[in-house]
Amino acid sequence: MLVEINIDGLVGPSHHFGGLGVGNIASHEHQHQVSHPRQAALEGLQKAWLLKSLGAPQFVFLPPSRPRLSFLSELGFRGTIQEQLVAAREDAPQALSAVFSSAFMWLANAATVTPASDSIDGRLHCTPANLISSWHRASEAAERAPQLESLLARIDNKQMHRPLPSILPLRDEGAANHMRLCDPSGRMGFNVFVYGVDDCQAGQQPARFLPRHTRAASQAIARLHQLPSDRTFFLRQHPQAVGAGVFHNDVIATSCDHILVHHEFAFLHSESELRRLEFQFEQACRQPLMRIVISNSQLPLADAVRSYLFNSQIVRPAATTNARADSPRYILVCPHHCEEISAATQLIASWLADPHIPIDEVRFVRLAESMANGGGPACLRLRMMLESDDVLRLSAKYQLTAALFDRLSAAIERWYPKSLSIEDLCSGEFVSQLQRIDAAIRNIVA
Repeated sequence: MLVEINIDGLVGPSHHFGGLGVGNIASHEHQHQVSHPRQAALEGLQKAWLLKSLGAPQFVFLPPSRPRLSFLSELGFRGTIQEQLVAAREDAPQALSAVFSSAFMWLANAATVTPASDSIDGRLHCTPANLISSWHRASEAAERAPQLESLLARIDNKQMHRPLPSILPLRDEGAANHMRLCDPSGRMGFNVFVYGVDDCQAGQQPARFLPRHTRAASQAIARLHQLPSDRTFFLRQHPQAVGAGVFHNDVIATSCDHILVHHEFAFLHSESELRRLEFQFEQACRQPLMRIVISNSQLPLADAVRSYLFNSQIVRPAATTNARADSPRYILVCPHHCEEISAATQLIASWLADPHIPIDEVRFVRLAESMANGGGPACLRLRMMLESDDVLRLSAKYQLTAALFDRLSAAIERWYPKSLSIEDLCSGEFVSQLQRIDAAIRNIVA
């Protein structure tokens, strides 16, 4: 049986509101407001611990080092560190924000991973996302790839790929635009790739925001991962959703095992492909795909974006809590914003009351700082499906244990800034402070 693991990215001490998220309404609305790095890191860590408590194998990646001062010199800024920071604040505030960005916290963008049982060559495949759509995220592939390689080092049956070439038609946003559906054993996998635009066709781009992910990128990953065509599907994001602030598919759709939940405006002209998915799934898995379609009258697009309901995690608790392994039950881990939007709370209540929907419980998690930058529970984690024996081979230093949770929590409480403004980024002393925090955090897992 395959096991789903979650890897969360620890929020960095330079977490701030730079407003750099392309098509991200929350990011734009909170630009240059005061942030709270200590709160953000603790909220994210506590969410990861909740998943651990539910029986999900939980891992955590440390934040890459910030600031990336070389970026300023590459853009032509000269002088001392202090002079470069001040000049960037005046001439190129986006560049200044990118240098300190903690957007790596949203690990769902780190890579696309498919298990060995899905691929023709029978190997686990992992491709770090190039993330070239944004000022602040294109460096992350080089930073996360070594962590992914380290985590999976003892798994022999794998193929680690390089990020796709850094050209606009191959812009790749990782697993935030990828869903995997399967039978309860996890072995019969169906991979669904969601793209914002097909750059080979004219006249598709929404007027308001640049779609971050392309069909060509998804097709390239499917080829690299050697996925069979009869179990691989490509769906286009609805331009109306992209224009409403749905910058990734995981803001408008979610999935787990045989469950697929999506808004009626999640995909464009995709009914035939979705029907093919349902038919192929039922033929191969000997059970129907549970597709739950939410109408715009039930949850308007604006409320879907405000609540981040679709960015909830559907979690199958540890096997010991399930009455039947072939008929598992699930817990919904929702952002607390869902409690504040009546349409979202009504939907959740209807799911819990429906005996045909195997969701028995909801857990609301407070992620105020992440949500203010446009990231909910699912944004904060990269999930992988692995053989149970391979889970035991993962590098232990990344596993979230009670001891690591306590050490990280104590370090965050001691070292992380309580609040941070955009002006704080212009301080050479703050750069030195970040370097000290970086050393302290890395010493915990050395």
